[in-house]
Order: sequence, then C-alpha cells, then structure tokens
Amino acid sequence: MALGFEQGTQDLRQSLDDALTVLQKDPSNPANLAAYQSALSEYTLYKNAQSNVVKSFRDIDQGIIANFK
Repeated sequence: MALGFEQGTQDLRQSLDDALTVLQKDPSNPANLAAYQSALSEYTLYKNAQSNVVKSFRDIDQGIIANFK
C-alpha cells in the first residue's frame, strides 16, 4: 500500500516541480500561476489522504492493542 502512495506522490511531485519551473520562467503569466496552484493543490490533497490513511491504521492498531490489555 505504501508503495502505491509513494508512486503517486512521485508523479505529483514531478508535476509540481515542472509547474514551478514554468512559473519561474514567466511569473507574470496567470496561466502559469494557475497551473502551479492546481499542481500544489493536487499534491497537498494526496499527501493529506496518505496521512489520514496512516492515522486510521494507527488508530485501528491502538484499538487492537487496547483490547489485549
């Protein structure tokens, strides 16, 4: 499961880096800024989902451990 998240993160990170490179070349172009903001939003959303999955598994594991006590 972690490998799937990692691959998705790498793809989104590459898109984010590409959008930043384009934005740095022409920062006055609103289309470049919109593309960067969109890429950043997708990356952030994906990382939040990844974090939430990890937290959910942690909560499940803590519940299982608490039941053994």
